[in-house]
Amino acid sequence: MSGYEVDIEGLRKAANAAASAGEQAGRITLGEAVAAVAEAMPDSASAERTRALTTAWGERLRAWSADITAFGGNLASSADRYAKDEDAARRDFDLFGGSIG
Repeated sequence: MSGYEVDIEGLRKAANAAASAGEQAGRITLGEAVAAVAEAMPDSASAERTRALTTAWGERLRAWSADITAFGGNLASSADRYAKDEDAARRDFDLFGGSIG
C-alpha cells in the first residue's frame, strides 16, 4: 500500500496514557518534600527560598498537568475524526462498489 495509514488504536492508547499522566501529575505535591526546611528554620533565607520553590513547583506541575491532559484530549479527538473519516470512506467505497458490481 502506498501513502500513509493512521493507527487509530495507537492514537487512542496515547490519548489515554497522556490523560492518565496528567491526572497523576495533578495529584503530586512536590512542595511537601521541602516544607520541613521552612518549618525547621523559620525566618531564614532558606525558609523563604523554600516557600518560593514550593510555589514554583506547584505552578509548573499544575501547568504541565493541564497541558498533557489537553494533549491527551486532542489525541482522542484526532482518533475520533480519523475513525469517522475512515467510516465515511468505507461507506462511499461500498456504495461505489455496489453500483458497479
